[in-house]
Amino acid sequence: MTRTFIAIIAFLISSQLMAQQNSPTTTNNNFDFEKGVVDQLPEGWTKTGGTYRTAIATTEKHGGNQSLLIESTAGADPKAFTTVMKTLPAKYIGKQIELKAYLKFQDVANLQGLVLRVNDVNGQLLQYKTLQAQKISGTRDWQLYSVTTFLPPDGQTIVVGAMLNGPGKLWADDLQLLVDGKDISEAKIDPDYDPNPPKRAKFGDNTAASGRVKLKDVDLYYETYGTGEPLLLLHGNSQMIYAYMKQIPHFEKKYKVIAVDTRGQGKSKDFSTGPLSYDLFAEDMKQLLDSLHIKKVNIIGWSDGGNTGLIIAVKYPQYVNKLAIMGANLFPTTEALPEMVWTQLRTGITQLQTRTDEASKMQVRLFTMLLNEPHLTFADIKKIKAPTLVMAGETDMILESHTRAIAANIPKSQLVIFKGASHYAPVEIVREFNETISKFFEGK
Repeated sequence: MTRTFIAIIAFLISSQLMAQQNSPTTTNNNFDFEKGVVDQLPEGWTKTGGTYRTAIATTEKHGGNQSLLIESTAGADPKAFTTVMKTLPAKYIGKQIELKAYLKFQDVANLQGLVLRVNDVNGQLLQYKTLQAQKISGTRDWQLYSVTTFLPPDGQTIVVGAMLNGPGKLWADDLQLLVDGKDISEAKIDPDYDPNPPKRAKFGDNTAASGRVKLKDVDLYYETYGTGEPLLLLHGNSQMIYAYMKQIPHFEKKYKVIAVDTRGQGKSKDFSTGPLSYDLFAEDMKQLLDSLHIKKVNIIGWSDGGNTGLIIAVKYPQYVNKLAIMGANLFPTTEALPEMVWTQLRTGITQLQTRTDEASKMQVRLFTMLLNEPHLTFADIKKIKAPTLVMAGETDMILESHTRAIAANIPKSQLVIFKGASHYAPVEIVREFNETISKFFEGK
């Protein structure tokens, strides 16, 4: 999953829509929703997602005369979602940002509530937080809520907003964005911030480092960096090489990093028409290594990449030196991920199936794979001979009990649950994530 990744699959769906709003707005922030016309979208704010009523309301408010209302409509898909959001320039100097808002809600099933996101200059996700981890539901009167995340130095835009999943009503009012505890009106401005920078050359679009391997029904794109022991990077569903932008500079200092776009994603092409599977992805990677004359490799696999890494270690053990997986699962059931994830996925597939472009058709195949794959068992992973580092975030979409069970059933395994991190630990806690893997690879 692209970034971010990102911490539930609902974000995976909404992030693609959010990415369309990468340019900072120049209007007043309108955090109290006092500007704008009743029954219309708030001034300076945009909407993504399902068929919800999103408008300024006067019947409920915390302060002033108006608030933002998000309401599921009659006949709407009960598993849909929508977000009302505003994009701001990430021009502030600081380490942490916090979004506060007063919320009131009625008959909600699983409140996402607030959205706080940071994008880089290419519109790619750097940070993402919602209230999902608090598992809020039901009906509550006005109350102050907040979400906090890091403010990365390479952030270009900050997205703030309110999100409602499923049925019910949500009112939001009196938002405040803080940088290191100070309101943004008092935060220190970065004098070097460029509001209209050119997009930077990025990993996944580096001709000098690139290569291709053409197989029977796939054209795999990869990039190599550094020298040393081979290290294969496997990204998640709907991601690409760029997902590892924070890992490649770290690991290329000691390893020959091979970062690859999985078939049908990034710059890799897929000429097959049948269902996608992690076994197919694992076979692709075996053939890639054969083509590069690499007999043994270290592997880092994030999300889908972790699933693929596990299958490589099970089916092709002679290829794996050490394996590090982040946010992986063995099977697509509620034993591994909460039911909400599966319902969000089905909603996303339904929405995508109305489109006829090739990218949407491929996305349907990728999301469908998530619903049906993988098909590993605990007996399978007991056969893994390679030392394995099993990682997940404290608020990962993968249930912690499932992550712990994976680690418990791999003979030579270590378990790390990153405190305060989500499924997107590789971009949330970069230094801790990278150093944890480095120590594991080095046997420390």
